[in-house]
Amino acid sequence: MVLGSNASSMAVRRAFAWGAVFSLVVFFCMLVPASARPQTDTAAAAAAAVEKTAVDVLPRMVITTEKYGDIVIELYPKEAPKAVERIMGLVRSGFYDGLWFHRVESYVIQTGAIDSELPKIEGEMFSQKLTHEEGMVGMARLPDDYDSAKTQFYICKQHLPLMNNEYTLFGKVIQGIDIVKKIKKGDKIKTITIAS
Repeated sequence: MVLGSNASSMAVRRAFAWGAVFSLVVFFCMLVPASARPQTDTAAAAAAAVEKTAVDVLPRMVITTEKYGDIVIELYPKEAPKAVERIMGLVRSGFYDGLWFHRVESYVIQTGAIDSELPKIEGEMFSQKLTHEEGMVGMARLPDDYDSAKTQFYICKQHLPLMNNEYTLFGKVIQGIDIVKKIKKGDKIKTITIAS
């Protein structure tokens, strides 16, 4: 019997010793500042999500019409770098302020200078996976020249599959598609601005 009680008292002492070691480890871990601790997968994933969100913020173009309010367009610089660069430069210079929508059809509205001395820009339509859906915005060009876009752009009022890979798309209406559908020929643009 004595042997059995010695074995059980040794087991109790071992359990107590391991409990004390565990308590000390927890205590010392609490002393280490959070910044010095290794990041967990969850923390790394959260940091990556914040970084991705910051990178994915796309520039926006806001068309303020004289009669109806604002049309907000998200721009796609990765899909159409040359078109977005041209449009943003023209917007920042005030080029479109006071112009009118000179073409209004059941399927599209269009604005920009009919005669412009600016150089043509190369078409970017052949490498695009974007399609002509309602609200998509593209560069107008001459019918027989893919590399003839200058200042004119259009906004689709409906799905236009026959125009896919024929015109460079550079953005999409994310607010104000109802305003796009109200525009009549001759309606004026008060101003266009770039927001990010």
